[in-house]
Amino acid sequence: MVRKLAVLIAILVVGSLVAAAQESTSKFDVFGGYSYFNGDTNSSLGRFSLNGWNAQGTLNFNKWLGLTADFGGYYGSPFHVSTSDYSFLFGPTVTVRSPHFSPYVHALFGVDRLNASGFGASGNDSSFAMAFGGGIDLPLSSRFSIRAGQFDWLRTSHFSTGQNNLRVSTGVVFRFGE
Repeated sequence: MVRKLAVLIAILVVGSLVAAAQESTSKFDVFGGYSYFNGDTNSSLGRFSLNGWNAQGTLNFNKWLGLTADFGGYYGSPFHVSTSDYSFLFGPTVTVRSPHFSPYVHALFGVDRLNASGFGASGNDSSFAMAFGGGIDLPLSSRFSIRAGQFDWLRTSHFSTGQNNLRVSTGVVFRFGE
């Protein structure tokens, strides 16, 4: 399964290289949209889900390399505990642009802030965070795209234990400057 997915991604990337040479590149991209967060408790409680938002700004150095600032906020009440989680991440993004789709990958590093309260107690913790993933944008015009999906493995280390979280985002991308 993983091998088939890797082959499919390689075909998409290589197949769009020719079209990428003809495509203009914006100087700055802004993304905003819905984000689903599936968290790891590292306990017998299992996993939990939060809903929220994801926003990104990417400064494009050329057609394929950019620097991304990524911010996310997630909210919910899993296990009857009021929970909010905020991520502040930065790192490189590599994109293969074509007129019909633009797949990308990124490696983001920063801080994650978790807040929880319930059953008469509350707590919060900030930890180092890293997200590895990518997605695909579907250009509708030179200034506007739909982010069909972004999928990230988001690693955090709250309360001295590591969490392997999943983040899925979708929304709109606005492109500025050429």
